[in-house]
Amino acid sequence: MSLTSIWSELLWNNQSQDIPATSANRIVPGEQCDRPCVSGEQPLTCHFHWKLENFASMGSSCWDCRLGVRSHCFHPQCVTTDGTERGILSINRQVPGPTVHVCKHDTVVVDVENHLEGAGTTIHWHGFHQHATPWMDGVPMVTQCPIAQGTTFRYRFEAVEAGTQFYHSHAGFQKANGHYGMIVVRNPDDLNLGQYDHDLSEHRIIIADWTRDLVEKWVPGIQSDSMRIDSILINGRGRYFNATIGSRTEAPLTVYRVEYGQRYRFRLISSGSQYCPFQLQIQNHTMLIIATDGGTVQPEHSFNTLVSISGERYDFVLHANQPPGNYWVRVRSIGFCDPMRVEDFAILSYVMPETDDIAEEGLTVEQTLAFPRNEQIPAFDEPYPIGAILNHQTAPCYTPNDTYVCAADLESYEMYRDEELIDAVPDRSFLLGFYVKRANNSVLFSDRGTGHFATVRQDFNTIAATNMISFESTSFPLLIQPELIVDENAQFCNVSHKPAHCTDDKLCFCTHRLKVKHNEIVEIVLLDTAPVVQAFYHPFHLHGHRFIVTDTGRFPSNVTTDLFGYLRNLQTVRRPNAHNPPYKDTMSIPNRGFVKIRFRANNPGTCRP
Repeated sequence: MSLTSIWSELLWNNQSQDIPATSANRIVPGEQCDRPCVSGEQPLTCHFHWKLENFASMGSSCWDCRLGVRSHCFHPQCVTTDGTERGILSINRQVPGPTVHVCKHDTVVVDVENHLEGAGTTIHWHGFHQHATPWMDGVPMVTQCPIAQGTTFRYRFEAVEAGTQFYHSHAGFQKANGHYGMIVVRNPDDLNLGQYDHDLSEHRIIIADWTRDLVEKWVPGIQSDSMRIDSILINGRGRYFNATIGSRTEAPLTVYRVEYGQRYRFRLISSGSQYCPFQLQIQNHTMLIIATDGGTVQPEHSFNTLVSISGERYDFVLHANQPPGNYWVRVRSIGFCDPMRVEDFAILSYVMPETDDIAEEGLTVEQTLAFPRNEQIPAFDEPYPIGAILNHQTAPCYTPNDTYVCAADLESYEMYRDEELIDAVPDRSFLLGFYVKRANNSVLFSDRGTGHFATVRQDFNTIAATNMISFESTSFPLLIQPELIVDENAQFCNVSHKPAHCTDDKLCFCTHRLKVKHNEIVEIVLLDTAPVVQAFYHPFHLHGHRFIVTDTGRFPSNVTTDLFGYLRNLQTVRRPNAHNPPYKDTMSIPNRGFVKIRFRANNPGTCRP
């Protein structure tokens, strides 16, 4: 055993001594929890230690990678991103952060050590409902105070929700700079186990958009330039393409290895920070969808093209049934980002013993494959056939056919059907209109102007709002310090109760709250009330719950102003796929459109005992 291994083991033993075991759970280093999951087996307590810090891509930790010494690109602490040097935020000097693999009902313990310069942080466990541990949800000033620089916070929760889940910073723009990753919770009783032969830890696809500067450059924005995506990262790897001179960087790409005839479960997370969806294609292969947002669905639909929005997760089965060789995994940013013409690639490589002697000196076969020649990479104008597509941006939902299917058209299993949730009259209904309001300089920068805003481009400033309310956080975490709420009427607001300084036609800055009762069936209609049509889609994520989608669509072109009135007067309420709708926690609201969701309010916020 090396001195490094001995030191790591001693450090873990010291840190784990103060972790109380859950019932008879054995406490182990988190990496040991990546194991075959067996039904009825005693769960483990999985302990991880993460150090969050400012770091650099293609920096000194990459030695001479940028000079073409390929072996240096795989140094344990080398973060290459898109092959350009910039400041980043890392977790254990990785982007994405470490992937967590546990079994259902394991206890996850993560000690988050904040070494970010002058910044607080939190980690949100996207997809976990935190029924017994709501204070572990990781939302600053809602479930906890931010973790201050130089301090450590321990997250501890049970991995109840099986499937592909997502963690990311919920503070500022830290996710966009590198603080994100995957959690895999395997279920030994998964209904789709028979659909695949392998569920390998390395078959993860984490897609993120990337800029050549820290995202803070664009906060609130600069007049001389508008924010844009420069690259796409697949598992933290990609190549920056300079369109001006027509050249790419020489950074390594992600490689997925498969054997002919085998079926593989792949796990996809969309970790975008822009409004733009990602389009995924795997050359000459199809993707059989078996789960979305951690919820198992019936394996009825295979696709050539998969479109996902920020926060969504999809699990699919890839059958390695093509002639052995190397195939491109292609991701591009679409919608509002179409004009930017940004895409990037990974490689699907068949194991071929007769040709797997291609390794360069000092590199493994996989590392050698990660460096295809740039001239081999398809040009942007060489698209693959779209074929069957999941979540096409303009295709109508609820009329699935051989070409177009929406996420809401996927079907869950009968055993997960909640008949009351589907059919009952909701106990509580809300209509929430999202709007990005253009604000004049004379309003924003008056003597009393202190509201937040974004500068899209020169003389174009905007403020995001819901029902004409722009959210302002409290100065204390509501969940764990409710005793600090002196006057609810003064502290909170909603569409029917606004502070005295707000009027119906004036943008209001306050803490927007919706109240529901425990176990009520809640229906929310989410609208994009933008005055113009753009390829602009708003991701929506619900913490602590899962929901079903009962309707979604775009408004008719002749409905231009009173979108709320149009929905209220809609006589026929469609309930597509009402038999076994899929459960989601993240959904896209189409531009000039709406999404209607339902969920059971069965997860009340409770204070720490």
